[in-house]
Amino acid sequence: MPGEEPNLEELAELCETAGYEVVYQLSQQRHPHSQYNIGPSKLKELAEAVKRLGIEKIIFENELKPLQEYNLAKALGVEMIDRTRLILEIFTLHASSLEAKLEIKLAELRYELPRAKEKVRLAKRGEQPGFHGLGAYEADVYYEEISRRIQKIQKKLDEIKRKKVISIRRTRLEGIPTIALAGYTNSGKSTLFRRLTGYPAEVSNKLFTTLSTKKRITRILGKPVYISDTVGFIKNVPAMLVSAFMSTLMEVVESDLVLLLVDGALPMPEVRQRLNVTLSTLRQIGVVNKPIILVFNKADLIMPEKRDKLIEMVNGAFPAVVVSAKTGENIDLLEKTIDSMLSGFVKFTAKIPLEEATPLLLSQLRERGMVESMTYHDGFLEVTATTPAQLAERIKALTWNGGSFQLSET
Repeated sequence: MPGEEPNLEELAELCETAGYEVVYQLSQQRHPHSQYNIGPSKLKELAEAVKRLGIEKIIFENELKPLQEYNLAKALGVEMIDRTRLILEIFTLHASSLEAKLEIKLAELRYELPRAKEKVRLAKRGEQPGFHGLGAYEADVYYEEISRRIQKIQKKLDEIKRKKVISIRRTRLEGIPTIALAGYTNSGKSTLFRRLTGYPAEVSNKLFTTLSTKKRITRILGKPVYISDTVGFIKNVPAMLVSAFMSTLMEVVESDLVLLLVDGALPMPEVRQRLNVTLSTLRQIGVVNKPIILVFNKADLIMPEKRDKLIEMVNGAFPAVVVSAKTGENIDLLEKTIDSMLSGFVKFTAKIPLEEATPLLLSQLRERGMVESMTYHDGFLEVTATTPAQLAERIKALTWNGGSFQLSET
């Protein structure tokens, strides 16, 4: 479209992530041609490149209509896909859990559904790359088959989502806060997840290496928290793709605090653009009125004067920290910022009758809290600790028979 940036650099990165070797790039600023998307002169240029370079597949940044895809395949003799199909290919390569695989299949079918009837009609004109086998269908039959498969997969995902809601509610009953890592793909979320939790998460400079949510319990300045890492965001992703991944993205929606990562080593205009994309996506999935800490990652690649500009860019709208998840630089500052925004913990001193001080209670105190002292004296367990408010209330209830409970300043 006139006035739009080509975005070919990111498209090339997506292609390489999918395993393609990029041998030729072409861009044009114009209103999409009804028959070919690109204009006739660019089509001729592309045809010459296909012959000269032996190109096997062509990938468009913008969406292709079935007629455009068919006409291009007929004119050039190779398969055409657009950005959405490319992203789906990458998702398929990286999906490991049943949930992610179902979400990807749902997205593929939702992508295909509005195109189904037209693709069958076009296939009956003559098979072209990308249209093979469709000529054997009747348009309405193919459409109904896709609709049935969508309903079947959606039913399975609804059951997974129901179980996930139950799991999230159980976590909330523990009173341990949940922190979600969100941000643009390849901003370093998995590296930060590894840094904060010690979990050996896969780290890669390729896009979309994380599709299934990882969730681990760790401690931030002694306080227990759950940290979850999930799929990264990217610009120009259709709403259909975002909605298909809602089951996975629930961890972000239901979290108590979001760490929003941006690659701070990028040029300032790109940093601003990616920040806008991620904030817009968070709103799209329903993350509103939730505390957010903005984390500019890759400090090891950022000059000191630029660090100041990054913080100034936020203009106080969010707490912001410049860190290096790779080297650990400023992670202590990030943990202090997280700690200042965590709520729900209370510090107390309690005398608990020994008969109430069960092994399970002691285990919960150690796992869910920060125990400063614990001594046995005159038939009581005397403990000073900081724990989630829910656990503190339970302990308070155990002190009714001769014990005591006193809140302290945290």
